Amino acid sequence: MNKYWSLVLLVSILAVLSLTFYFFLPLLDGIVMGVVFAYVAKPIKRKLDHIGRIKASVIATTIVILPVSVLMFYGLIQGLNQAIYLITHYKIIESGILDLLSKIGIEKGEEYVKWITSNIFSLLQSTIQPSAVEITKKATLLILNFFISIVVCFYALADMENFVRRTTSVVPEDRREEFRRFVEEIDVTFESLWFGNFVVAILIGLASLPFFLHFNVPFAPLLSGLMFLAALIPIFAEWMIILPVSLYLLLVDIEKGLTFLLIGVIFLYILPELILRPYFVGYASKIHPLVLMLAFIGGGLVGGISGFFIAPMVVGLATAIYNYYTREELATEDHDSESV
Repeated sequence: MNKYWSLVLLVSILAVLSLTFYFFLPLLDGIVMGVVFAYVAKPIKRKLDHIGRIKASVIATTIVILPVSVLMFYGLIQGLNQAIYLITHYKIIESGILDLLSKIGIEKGEEYVKWITSNIFSLLQSTIQPSAVEITKKATLLILNFFISIVVCFYALADMENFVRRTTSVVPEDRREEFRRFVEEIDVTFESLWFGNFVVAILIGLASLPFFLHFNVPFAPLLSGLMFLAALIPIFAEWMIILPVSLYLLLVDIEKGLTFLLIGVIFLYILPELILRPYFVGYASKIHPLVLMLAFIGGGLVGGISGFFIAPMVVGLATAIYNYYTREELATEDHDSESV
């Protein structure tokens, strides 16, 4: 009978957890982003702990969230405005393409270019109109997830230590110290992982500013901020900024556009994403750069925003477990050798 009730209890717990996960699934991006923001803000909160737990959490959350929210919403608004302008004024792009072809030396094909551009933009207009409701739903969900990430970030900063302390009290007394050290190892790994990722995003944003200024790109500070945002949160990647700017420069000056595209792809996308981020963040979190690079890329491809964050956290968890138990084993071997 006891076994029967134990089985019922286990099934009930799994059912509740499954239902909870099902209802929270649309908000998973916001929850995961909130946890990541909390780890980014944790060093700031630690410096401010003397003013009080709640005040420190509010200030740390604001310092991290405020620039991200300003850049994200302003960038999205500007992007939508530019997209609407281009779709409704496609003749400007058409004339730019014709000028570009004449500079290259291609004089024929004007009718084909006009036919292609008019059909493409007619297709875009007809596609966007029926999907306006779907776009509104996605935009609303994105905004909702972002505000949820703010709330999660604050409560994670304010209550995480109490939560860990209460969880530790449930563990058998002879295992509490071991469990505490294990949780501390995971916490340090995650903090190094996401704070390092934040620093890399700042470096990419700062490095892109003189690059945009050198090529006389309009809205250079805004584009630099969007590069930081793209490196931090994969709503869009750096190439989604580099490519439109390259197309704009190509219409102005072919040589300048091609040079911008080549340098931008190499120094603002390939090197930061494939070398700088894995090496720097891997060094800080003690995760192998290759594994970290595959986790960032694979997680983003499979799971989108939440996958980009969850996959490195899974790798970080595995690394923390490995580092903790290998360290414990080495400590035990050293103690045994000293005893002998």
